[in-house]
Amino acid sequence: MRLAFISPYQELSELVEQVSSELGISIDVFQGAFDEGAEIARRLEGMDYDIIISRGATSSNISEVVGIPVVNCGIASIDIMNAVYEATKLSRRIGLILSNHSPNLSKLIQEIFDIEFLYRTEYKSMNDVEQLVKEAILAGAEVIVGGVATKRLAEENGVRSILLRTSYESVKQSIMNAVEIINVSQRQMFQAARFNNILNFSHEGIIGTDAEGNVTVFNPAAEKIFGISAVEIIGKRADKYIPTTGLLRVIESGKEEIGEIQRLERATIVTSRIPIRVRGELKGVVATFEDITKIQDYELKIRSELHKKGLVAKYTFSDYVGQNPSGMKMLEKARIFARSDSTVLITGESGTGKEILAQAIHNDSNRKKLPFVAVNCSAIPENLLESELFGYAEGAFSGAKKGGKMGMFELAHLGTIFLDEIGSIPLNLQSRLLRVLQEREVWRVGSNHVVTIDVRVIAATNEDLYDRVIEGRFRKDLYYRLNVLRLNTIPLRFRKDDIPLFLKFFYRLIKKESWRCQKPLLRSWLTMSGPATSGN
Repeated sequence: MRLAFISPYQELSELVEQVSSELGISIDVFQGAFDEGAEIARRLEGMDYDIIISRGATSSNISEVVGIPVVNCGIASIDIMNAVYEATKLSRRIGLILSNHSPNLSKLIQEIFDIEFLYRTEYKSMNDVEQLVKEAILAGAEVIVGGVATKRLAEENGVRSILLRTSYESVKQSIMNAVEIINVSQRQMFQAARFNNILNFSHEGIIGTDAEGNVTVFNPAAEKIFGISAVEIIGKRADKYIPTTGLLRVIESGKEEIGEIQRLERATIVTSRIPIRVRGELKGVVATFEDITKIQDYELKIRSELHKKGLVAKYTFSDYVGQNPSGMKMLEKARIFARSDSTVLITGESGTGKEILAQAIHNDSNRKKLPFVAVNCSAIPENLLESELFGYAEGAFSGAKKGGKMGMFELAHLGTIFLDEIGSIPLNLQSRLLRVLQEREVWRVGSNHVVTIDVRVIAATNEDLYDRVIEGRFRKDLYYRLNVLRLNTIPLRFRKDDIPLFLKFFYRLIKKESWRCQKPLLRSWLTMSGPATSGN
């Protein structure tokens, strides 16, 4: 962060440098008052400063000419009282000239010191100060209290003066306030950037309105779905451009509408509309739209991948290449886990063969002749993940398959389900997954009865799930349900002594006539071994 302090006098500049050094906060200090200070601020604005600190009328002048935040290092009441006290040593007829007038404070100071303020008011420019000093002198002030310009003008007119000095505490507080403003601003900028990225790269069309139905958000996906540019519609009533969206209806009713099918000229879409409330007051509505053909494409892709992979586990412990002690210890532990029916959590970096270990555990278990269903939880869109995991009933939504569809858990009945990237499951589905693990029952989407299942669960993650629990992004009870048996994979950089064995293994593969057929196996073992270049 870049901070600048524009000080109207040298003594304050020195104090700012002292305080900034004590706080360990870098501040560039410049000296100038009134118009001179404002001119300095203009130049600083073009030099990527985040904030400017100044005091009194100089601060007010700067605020009027720059667009970046300006913090006023105000003169505290105790600073004014100290200056008045010094003035009473010279005379009881005191003129007090402040950039900001405070009648209550003036009255209090008069009562405390039993003095007469002959003139007091507020100013914003050098001309104002000059006029006020003259008026104070004409009114009989024998000593004048004020800022740098006030002191100079009083002395030029032969009247004694006391400088209103900014205290150490005021300088320190103004610097801390400036830092906090920058931090808040940076957080807001980050949130705005994140929000824009979500809008711009979302596959779903997103429209937001204010309480009057004027469009405030219209992302690129919405432009594509409705054939209207954001420039055309932002700031205008949604019903005049896209009357079929139903946004105004939600504003009037205040009730959410989820999963509604909507037909447009260009496509058929699934839409959800949610009212936005702030402290109970409706402030607008946000709606999401997705082309049904895209959802169907996702489903076809998922089914295609499952078909390619098959509901079988191909790899066993005998496919393991290596003799590294740590790797052998890990395999021995995995073999022990295979004899159990408890849930296994496999952790490790990406590319260290977590799925291959899961297949080996399945193929060494009592369930080896039964289905092995692998699910990459991060590869399935959130709006499809629930129906893919738990299935759906006939008529659950428009386009639902007649007779419904079995979910992954049902497909894995009596066998093993492997949940890869388990940490990416959204919170709203984690509770459903927890129930499946606890009750061994599945509710299909749109169904009113449960399906009993017998499934061994193996989960994997390349993240620290407990960190996600602490952050509130993963349920603690689900974490403990999954973390019954723990297996940590070992990347190749910790198994360098296995590299010669890998070379021999690949050399034998190359020599075989069936080399082309062995490519998938080669890729799998490269993956399980971890990045060959990791750790050099």
